[in-house]
Amino acid sequence: MSTLRASALFLFFPLGAMAQSNSDVKSPNKIQFADQFPGADACIQIQNAIAALPVNGGEIDARGLLGFLTCSVNPFARILNKPGESVHLYLAAGSTYTTSAQWIIPLGSILTGGGSEPGGGRGTTLVANQKSFPRDTAVVSLGDAPQSEGPLIENITIDCNHVPGSIGVFSDRVQELGGVRNVSVINYRAIGIAMHDQANLPPGSGGMPENFILDELQLNGDPGSTCLQIRVGSGGQRGGGHITCTSSLVEQFNLSCSAGVVTATFLPPPTPSGTRIPVNEIQNEASIGVEGGTNSSMDGVFTVTSRSDTQLQWKQPGCSGASSGAIVGAMTQTGLQLDGSDGVYSRIHCEFTVDCVLIGSKPLPNGWVTRALTISGVTGQSSVKNIVHLGSATQPEDIVLTALQRCNGPNPATQQCATNVLQDDRNAATLQDASLAWYLIGHASSGAAPALLSSSPSLGWILPNPFLTIRNHSSFSQLGGQPDGSLTYCADCKVATPSSCSAANLSACACGGGGTGAFAKRTNGAWLCN
Repeated sequence: MSTLRASALFLFFPLGAMAQSNSDVKSPNKIQFADQFPGADACIQIQNAIAALPVNGGEIDARGLLGFLTCSVNPFARILNKPGESVHLYLAAGSTYTTSAQWIIPLGSILTGGGSEPGGGRGTTLVANQKSFPRDTAVVSLGDAPQSEGPLIENITIDCNHVPGSIGVFSDRVQELGGVRNVSVINYRAIGIAMHDQANLPPGSGGMPENFILDELQLNGDPGSTCLQIRVGSGGQRGGGHITCTSSLVEQFNLSCSAGVVTATFLPPPTPSGTRIPVNEIQNEASIGVEGGTNSSMDGVFTVTSRSDTQLQWKQPGCSGASSGAIVGAMTQTGLQLDGSDGVYSRIHCEFTVDCVLIGSKPLPNGWVTRALTISGVTGQSSVKNIVHLGSATQPEDIVLTALQRCNGPNPATQQCATNVLQDDRNAATLQDASLAWYLIGHASSGAAPALLSSSPSLGWILPNPFLTIRNHSSFSQLGGQPDGSLTYCADCKVATPSSCSAANLSACACGGGGTGAFAKRTNGAWLCN
């Protein structure tokens, strides 16, 4: 185009007319940098960056926002309830966001931090403002639509900062590809992560989470709290794995015992010169766990009977000696609490927790039961009461427990061990085996005792079937030196002398060949037929 023609075009079509008349048309740039936008705080800068994305969303790089930052608003607020617009927000490692507002991650959006390393200063931390964050509220909520696919939070630490009633992450609607991954949640008063069905269960007016992600979770809660609570009434759950639960209040002491009373002397952690020396924060009558000292006989779960800034005391009948460098923590209540949930949960470890896994603890309406659930690879030690606790509030069906480890080593007398590997309230069974390979609760009709099979030698088996069939029959020629207690159906056996076979003459009940079939049992080194 010639210069003259271009000049003519500009004369007849001014710049304002050549541009689109809609002043709200967004930039086509799908990546925006939050530090390049104005705002009174970091979250308003992120909001303004989101506003500059195309109508279908894009990526916000906030890794230029560093250090200690404040937030007065939800950074995703501009795209809530706009299902066609989703954002992937990146936060910098080493940044700390102190928020007075709940962060709601919409359908399809992702929040990615720079690592979940609480206390190290190397990851990304989202902290509830202790003065202004609302109580009884989750710091992060996943999903804005009743069925929200894809809202995900990952690689970050959430610090609830001991706000009363606080929850780290909550959702009643997150579904496929959404959830929580590689996240630490600390200092929560109520629950670390909660997934609640509020469509099929009360209040009946919310959403229904299902098929969500729960993986690589570190949960450190205040005394009496719950690390992870799953309560669902319908739908399939993917489950979760690599979950660690412990207390946010853990201190170190030297222990000594006299006349059945343990006195614990507080060992303050190293502090910089000129700063206040920490004091004991564990309260009187607190439930505590003890582990890791030089005398494992003083480990276990106890209740504090007196306290000061420098000492604790509790009763331990029969204790003796002393223990240096013992770790004492105020107990959380539950590690993984499952009510009405199905799915597979694996690789769970607890410390300073009453019940590492608690199943069926709360009655659910309409006869809903906890079913189709597998729990595998649960470990704990002396600061845990129950590795798995099966409550009696709901009727469990088709639950499989495998690889439960009560002790750190093979010898319960010398290794740190949880109190019980399993407490089953419904079946009135408490097991203290060092480990439990498997424990199966089969399907049962209402009111009937469920089928029960266990690898523990302490429990007999309960079979739900009226008949037990041995499909592979033996023959007389196969009856040999099997151990006492062996049972088989021998297809060609018979009682050797049926006319004189009786309890007083068991030798006449010996098995012989050439018969039409009989049950054979090995007793005192001999095969006896019925």
